[in-house]
Amino acid sequence: MNIFIQRITDTTTRKDLKEFANRIIEKWFRLPFSAHPEIVSCRILTITNSMGVIQRHGLVDVRPNDAALKIIKNLNGAYLNEKRVGVKQYDRIVKDSLN
Repeated sequence: MNIFIQRITDTTTRKDLKEFANRIIEKWFRLPFSAHPEIVSCRILTITNSMGVIQRHGLVDVRPNDAALKIIKNLNGAYLNEKRVGVKQYDRIVKDSLN
């Protein structure tokens, strides 16, 4: 499942995104599950809106889905690099809006 992390700072890296998601994986997933939680990939999306404003967001692919849902629930509204971010499920990438 893809997790969308809204409003990241210009200095946030893919490593920062991975460490952010790992906060929950390391804390909550110490017991055996059907599949061991893993972060498959981390990307930074740069989106320019119609007014020329550049926004940066993170996209983290986490497996299995129950791990992703736990991350969303526990990190939505948390701070990443001293900035409060929104965290939600993201199902689709619109390639026309990506740079």
